Amino acid sequence: MRVALVAGLGVLACLAVWSIAGDAPKPAPVPADAHPLTIAAQAGRHVRIDGPRGAIHVWIPPGYHADTGATIVYIHGYFDDADSAFIGHHLAEQFAMSALNAMFIVPEAPMAQKTPINYPNLSELLRIVETETGVSRGMALTAVVGHSGAFRTIDSWLDEPLIEYFVMIDAMYANEEMIEAWYRASPRHHLITVGEDTLQWNEQFVRDIPETLVIDRVPPTYDTWPPEARTSRSVYIRAQFWHMPLVTDGIVLPSLLRLLPVELLGDEPWKQPLGALPPQPDAAIDAPVDAPGDALTD
Repeated sequence: MRVALVAGLGVLACLAVWSIAGDAPKPAPVPADAHPLTIAAQAGRHVRIDGPRGAIHVWIPPGYHADTGATIVYIHGYFDDADSAFIGHHLAEQFAMSALNAMFIVPEAPMAQKTPINYPNLSELLRIVETETGVSRGMALTAVVGHSGAFRTIDSWLDEPLIEYFVMIDAMYANEEMIEAWYRASPRHHLITVGEDTLQWNEQFVRDIPETLVIDRVPPTYDTWPPEARTSRSVYIRAQFWHMPLVTDGIVLPSLLRLLPVELLGDEPWKQPLGALPPQPDAAIDAPVDAPGDALTD
């Protein structure tokens, strides 16, 4: 079971991304025997921003160009913060596995119930990212991907005019009526939902939106998804994976990203098995990070 990755994610290709920001520092040395996805993640540009209401991680793949690229905002769930999710869930590696021409943004979000939304204004978040990175966001498409407790931030962004896609990974928590209203408000609005812990609310949504394409299991490879999954306005997947593996195992998240109508980078795909993420020592999650705004690949 193998999937397509871009050949251009080699270490030398990182120069294409650095030139967008007007600088060209060398990437950190990568051992010759490093995991391919470790190489891929470090070939991109990673910036950690000390934002006004919590950390913001940005990962930009080699060869990214904003004119035909996407802006993809990933929102973590409860019991994680932006730092632990970005590192512990191998988000840079999973973003690289998708091979999308996109700027990926991981802002701080509520870690528990009844805590404030860190970034209730998407436009403000994007302004911060563009200012701190010196890179323009992807202009072709704006998508928000959220896991579990991310539903609270998603609910607060339903009136954001930039968003064309919501990808809700076990993030439908008794808010199906709000999501339905957003979906019906414009033909530009597209929805991909995944249900495991949230089956009851997803099933209710499907009853209310009968045109939803229902897929009974996450397909094992990119090329075994039904073609309609890439063209339907509403797609619902009944997942066979548990709640956390949906976003930590390197199978579901990259596959869902590939459903978005976003340009792929590279002409000669690099093959890497789904779920073959590099080992991550637990201590790395709590390791110190670089100074705010610094590129971690310096």
